[in-house]
Amino acid sequence: MSEKYERLLSPLKVGAHTYKNRMIASPIYCGPFVKIPPLRKMFFHEFAGRAAGGYAQVTIGETAVDFEFASREPFPPIDYTNLNDPAAADLKRVADDIKNHGGKAMIELSHCGESMLKLPGLKNPIGPTGFLREDGTTIVEMDEALMEEVIDHFITASRFMKNIGFDGVLIHAGHGWLLHQFLSSRTNKRTDEYGGALENRAKFPVRLIKAVREAMGEDFLLEIRVSGDERTEAGMGIEETAVFCKMIEPYTDIIHVSVGLYRDPILSGQFSSLYHPHGLNADLAAEIKKVVNIPVAVVGGITSPELAEQLLSEGKCDLVAFGRPLTADPDFANKVMADEGDDIAKCLRCYKCFPGPLEDNLDQLDSIFGCTVNPNAFFYDTELLNRKPERPRNVLIIGGGIAGMEAAVVAHDRGHNVTLLEKTKQLGGLLQFADTDAYKGDLGVFKDLLVRRIEKRGIKVVLNHEFTSEDVAAYKPDAAMIAIGSLPVIPPIRGIEHAVKALDVYGDMEKIGGNVIVIGGGLVGCETGLHLSKNGRNVTVIEMQDQVAPDSYVMHRIALVHEMDRRLKYRTGLKCTEITEHGVTVADGNDHTEQLPCDTVVFALGMQGLTEQADEFEKMLDGIETYKIGDCVKASKVFDAMRQAYVAALSL
Repeated sequence: MSEKYERLLSPLKVGAHTYKNRMIASPIYCGPFVKIPPLRKMFFHEFAGRAAGGYAQVTIGETAVDFEFASREPFPPIDYTNLNDPAAADLKRVADDIKNHGGKAMIELSHCGESMLKLPGLKNPIGPTGFLREDGTTIVEMDEALMEEVIDHFITASRFMKNIGFDGVLIHAGHGWLLHQFLSSRTNKRTDEYGGALENRAKFPVRLIKAVREAMGEDFLLEIRVSGDERTEAGMGIEETAVFCKMIEPYTDIIHVSVGLYRDPILSGQFSSLYHPHGLNADLAAEIKKVVNIPVAVVGGITSPELAEQLLSEGKCDLVAFGRPLTADPDFANKVMADEGDDIAKCLRCYKCFPGPLEDNLDQLDSIFGCTVNPNAFFYDTELLNRKPERPRNVLIIGGGIAGMEAAVVAHDRGHNVTLLEKTKQLGGLLQFADTDAYKGDLGVFKDLLVRRIEKRGIKVVLNHEFTSEDVAAYKPDAAMIAIGSLPVIPPIRGIEHAVKALDVYGDMEKIGGNVIVIGGGLVGCETGLHLSKNGRNVTVIEMQDQVAPDSYVMHRIALVHEMDRRLKYRTGLKCTEITEHGVTVADGNDHTEQLPCDTVVFALGMQGLTEQADEFEKMLDGIETYKIGDCVKASKVFDAMRQAYVAALSL
């Protein structure tokens, strides 16, 4: 056992079970995905990685206990009274795979209560309090009969899961779902015995959890997920959550501490962004751990084994749960056990893998999922994945940015002889800026990981060398990849020579004055503005379109704009027409002009792929199998560069 991760790798007694380590795969992907053809392949692909990843527990995500009142999406129903329901064999397949790899197989059971969409053909949603929702939907207040019906549904679903091989269930009592709705005075406005004081508001959730325990027996794992804090106005806080956890302790094996609300997942912290601290829920877990004597798990922004080990060492939790970090690197636990923590691809919390609430994206889920740092995630071209190289080839890669490095690593691992040419003094390309950006430290860590992977493999790297036709004869490549990147667009604005390129900001902050105007409110301009603001500058971002950062991932944009609202000013619908030493002139859509004074002007008006130079290099490589990858094809995001590099290397 690695002494570095001594606590992370230590076993733990949980109820009637023993966990082999302290790492668990947090709930992700809904059980009914097995009944949706476009999502089945994703479901099995992703859980195969988690099952084999070395975790003590792997949990399938939110699975409604009924499909009349409980499901938040129009998912196909599962008949929990019928073990011949097609979902039974599919879910059993995943549960068996998890257990065959030494993990505990769990599934999260949920009821969304008043948050259910009003779907055609279904009854009105139910909840603790009857009211007319903002969308005009009538919420039916639950009476005793409905409460007993819901309890019966949780028991029936739990028995179904036990019968098909699951070790236990996770009951969702957080994120604004039904049990949480009863617990929170924000949503529970009842005046009877189920409302008012916490003791009353908790009656139904406690009764349900107790009933499931009594029905399922002591050997069946029962984990309860809570939001330690709703993190919204008038929301339930950690004090009451801790009291509730003490109430359910006699019937529970694990308390799983999350935070926030599903209907506000970014700003409430349910899905933490790069603007949240790492391990943002650890202090909440520590408060709960003070009052209970059963294992406490914590999830949220824990992307490194070092932080996980630290939280265990500090006594803030007993188990560490990982969600998106296991999309970034399914082998997280295996690498910890092999003392290869420095090879873990850490989650950037960029939201490429989370497009937002599922019901808003159901028809597109199979195409919008992805992972910036793991090009294998959600990649289903089995023909390409299974293709074996006919022979080792000499591969020449031109450009040592993200695309070039990823291509070099994958090509090397497939048995090819790789030479990587880089015209500058170091690998990393445009991502050098992440070493100093106030928010992008994790991206810099990823860049360094790729450099480290190059070094560990002994791949030949030639720095300070720009490709020429002579290199074709010198290296005799059988295949080549061109990954020469992009450069900032220089706009035809009068006085542009007085402005600073966004990427140049990171090289010398001392030349940046106290008052800054950033021309261009796309993703780069906004993030550069935030970096400057974090470094003490007064920043105004000017954008010609009607919104900032339209090129951002949807969920990241929510977090980004929230941080901008906190730290800087931004104005939309303005075009910069002139730059001087003392400021800029802008014009609105009606050609009204305005002078905006500042000390420094920074411009971020896009990147232009070096396509012409790439075409010239391709001609030099005439007759050689050649791929163009990354920004030199089209300036885009890190995800696109990584995926293109991965596919090109697999094609060799």
